[in-house]
Amino acid sequence: MSSHLSSTNFFKSPAIEVKVRGSPTKPETHKQIPKESRIHEGHTVRNRVVAAALLTAASILYFQTQYQPLGFESLQVELDAAQSNLPILPAYGLDPSIAHNLGPYSARYTVPGNISSSLPVGCKVSMINVLQRHGARYPTNGTGEEIKVTLEKLKKVQAQDVIEPSLKFVSTFDYSFIPEQLVEFGRLQNFVRAANKPRIVESSQWWKQGFEGKPFDVAQHNLVKADLTIPIGKHARNPLNMEKCPTQEKKDSSGDQAKKDWLPFFVPNITGRLNRYLPGAFLEDSDIISLMNLCGFDTAAKDGKASPWCSVFTDDEWKSYEYYHDLEKYYANSYGSIYAPSLGAGWVNELLARLTDKPVEDHTTTDPDLDKNPDSFPIGSDAPRVFADFSSDNSIMKIIAALGILRDHDNLPRKGPIPSSQQMVVSKVVPFAGSMVVEKITCSARTAYPLQRDYVRILINDAAVPLLSCGTRGRTFGMCSLDAFIESQAFARGGGNFELCFGKRPSTSQVHQEIGAEIVALSSPYV
Repeated sequence: MSSHLSSTNFFKSPAIEVKVRGSPTKPETHKQIPKESRIHEGHTVRNRVVAAALLTAASILYFQTQYQPLGFESLQVELDAAQSNLPILPAYGLDPSIAHNLGPYSARYTVPGNISSSLPVGCKVSMINVLQRHGARYPTNGTGEEIKVTLEKLKKVQAQDVIEPSLKFVSTFDYSFIPEQLVEFGRLQNFVRAANKPRIVESSQWWKQGFEGKPFDVAQHNLVKADLTIPIGKHARNPLNMEKCPTQEKKDSSGDQAKKDWLPFFVPNITGRLNRYLPGAFLEDSDIISLMNLCGFDTAAKDGKASPWCSVFTDDEWKSYEYYHDLEKYYANSYGSIYAPSLGAGWVNELLARLTDKPVEDHTTTDPDLDKNPDSFPIGSDAPRVFADFSSDNSIMKIIAALGILRDHDNLPRKGPIPSSQQMVVSKVVPFAGSMVVEKITCSARTAYPLQRDYVRILINDAAVPLLSCGTRGRTFGMCSLDAFIESQAFARGGGNFELCFGKRPSTSQVHQEIGAEIVALSSPYV
């Protein structure tokens, strides 16, 4: 049976023991999670309070080893900030109409949903798997250079020629950055396994620092280390940083093409307007994207204080800008790519191994030497109950596609209109410090609901994802029996279409279109 998850809601989640890993990343300036890191430690904390906001921002998970029957009433626990020393999840000082439409440069926020975040009577969280993006960073080299080119054009504008009040700042605006490094804002967002990139590794260190209850007012070199940093590169096997797909690199530019197709539908009017208001700038359409990118980057660099560029564009223009990034990610790293879902299969197969306490079975992106070593991939009764992986937005998008969740009924239209029921919205799914939590829930009470067994629940940025393939229970409570969840992951278990990366035809009848096949029944998107 091909059963998959689709998302209508999200909610906060609990946790129990923690382990962290990641992959190395390049330095970043916006607050983001450091290089991906893996932590092999089990920590048990008393309360079942895990505000995913704290999970990401404070890098602290709260578990309740003995849960009291809660039914489905919301659980509220008050924490004394003076006693807990828990940092608050940082946010941009922007109106949600802007802050929630900055694509991958948005700061994580709690995504609203309709499924309760509390546990059923007689149930407890027995394992938690966190997959989190690094915190806010500075631009990458390529994006940073594009911003520099645009700002050079603006230096030609004479201050006295700027009549529009909202653009008076342009003549004195300056933006400096260290490519790909975390910004201070990003350091406050994090939690732990990591891909070996500086920003991902550092994020994992901050996460572990918080989880162990250690102070945050320390220099980076004094942070606790991640348990495992996984090498990256075209020849490395790394489920947190998938670069091993030669055919995609040579032939697939669909992500870039998709955003180019959308550009003419919203940018030319902005270009004309700004060239009228900024005589001598001679801006091109590509410059507009750089200026809109500055809203997120500059705001993060200023510890959340709104960049003046954020007020230059209208709400509708920000929605179109979000869709610009949605299209790029969708066609390069999600369901719009024939390669992307298969590249996420390795992490999913590691997840299944943790959930079942069985060895990893995978022939895609995982490293068998690491996964067979109990020191680098512990499973079994003595293994940690909390695992934290840090990665990048592109890699997490691939993993979500491999899981089959958040799939839209049709491919996103490259030339619009923007679908009202769109599932894969980048700012909601993989913002800076965005977090996906997969919980294993054990229920033992002899009640009409639920049955005595293990369940799986998925939350993204605090909201529960409805599991449509699991009937009423999956739709209403976001819970899928462990057996049914494993069965639903046939695509990943079969390796997807990984052979396509090497120019071979798939050897299995599992085709890309089968991922999330049941999502066609989705009636309402998450909001």
